[in-house]
Amino acid sequence: MKKIQIISILLFITIVLNAQYQVGQKTITYTDPARNNREIETIIYYPSNTGGVDAAIAIGQFPVIVFGHGFSMADETLYQYLWDGIVKEGYICLFPLTEGGGMFNPPNHEQFGLDLKFLNLQIKSEGMNSSSFFYQKVSNKTAIMGHSMGGKATYIASANNSDITTVISLTAALGDPPIGSGYDAMGLSVPFVIVPTLVIDAEFDCVVPAEEGHQIIYNNLTTDCRNYVNILGGGHCYMASGSSVCEQGEGWLGGNCTSDFTITREEQNQIVLEIILPYFEFMLKDVAIAEDEFLAYITESTEVTYLRDCQLPDPQIEDIDVYNAVENITVPFGSTENTAISQLAQSITISDNGGENHLVNLDWTVASYNGNVPAIYVGTGTFNLPAGVVQTSPPTTLNVTATITVQDFVSAPEFTPGGEFTIYPNPANDLIFYEVDNVNSQEIIRFYSIYGELIKQVKITEKGSINISELSSGIYFIKFRERFIKLSVE
Repeated sequence: MKKIQIISILLFITIVLNAQYQVGQKTITYTDPARNNREIETIIYYPSNTGGVDAAIAIGQFPVIVFGHGFSMADETLYQYLWDGIVKEGYICLFPLTEGGGMFNPPNHEQFGLDLKFLNLQIKSEGMNSSSFFYQKVSNKTAIMGHSMGGKATYIASANNSDITTVISLTAALGDPPIGSGYDAMGLSVPFVIVPTLVIDAEFDCVVPAEEGHQIIYNNLTTDCRNYVNILGGGHCYMASGSSVCEQGEGWLGGNCTSDFTITREEQNQIVLEIILPYFEFMLKDVAIAEDEFLAYITESTEVTYLRDCQLPDPQIEDIDVYNAVENITVPFGSTENTAISQLAQSITISDNGGENHLVNLDWTVASYNGNVPAIYVGTGTFNLPAGVVQTSPPTTLNVTATITVQDFVSAPEFTPGGEFTIYPNPANDLIFYEVDNVNSQEIIRFYSIYGELIKQVKITEKGSINISELSSGIYFIKFRERFIKLSVE
């Protein structure tokens, strides 16, 4: 067994053991007014801190996966491993119970596909409805996924559908069986899927003929990102957690090929999770490293074979405002522009929509800066986008901002009587008196306005008075030996 298999198993165990959430469950019947008020009873699994029926939903926003069941498999327990594996990692899963009839109540494949499409939009609207249980809990990233007949419905729901992020099918049965209403999904739907798609197959699929699914689906996809993964030694019905009428179909349609299987149902369930969990993390949560995990598994594991043709667009910076997290600063009165700029962040980390971080250097400018005027100034940091990253609209040179507050004089330590320099009275009118310790013969004191303008300067002795009658009423600052006193003139 290759090293990658051991790593994959450890990764799977880590994912399961470190799952953040329990599984909450709620059943809601939605009505689609566009189809004669068709009722769609839906079991919804969601992240919860406690788990159970109608448990409180966890804090956060979660991507959504709408799942279509197989023929006569509208039993939520048949896919329990998916709810346990996916929901605990922070996803909402919808499982409609429609079109679950059997031979004597054949399913309508097109209507089932429209159910999945409707639920994708419905759950998004629930996230914006303040009276909904799912208000502000639904992220804008969603997927449609299905098994067997539900795989076919997945492609019907996904054709020309830009309201979803990705598509996954599990041994999709796209042909027209002798029972049920047919629909040419291979011709009418598959070529028109416009989002990244993952086709998961099983080596021993006795239900779906090779010419009606399998790699033919992958070949007919025209999306810019298509993936095909074939689980070696697995079977069609092993995509479910337990046996059902599906196994009878394996015998009726293709002869009992279960003797050819080289893996167990539990092993196939685990492989499915090893494939889809990192895929969802990348596609629905923008975790860049998860794409590497997905690719490492499908390319190196001996448990699967794969095909891949994927040209995802360059990572994009969609809204530069979210990268303005530069710390604002306060500088002392009299600080030069260079001093102020040196205290600002010289680089920041930005994230693209693929979840990858990029360190960019900042080139700062501060408009109309005057360190001798207490005020708030806006610094603009300019940076160029990293190679391989584009913005949704020009320009490719982007900015962040920070505020620079020049302190008022009053924020500087004031002198007290008995110190090296004392003035009185304060407030004053026509005269102020001063005393100085150890004065030099050439020392002067300077008077500034609150705007930093030099008003007057006076040579001083050890003690004396200064005529300030020419000063208008207001606040001034006296500077002596690089220190300041605030003076009120009445």
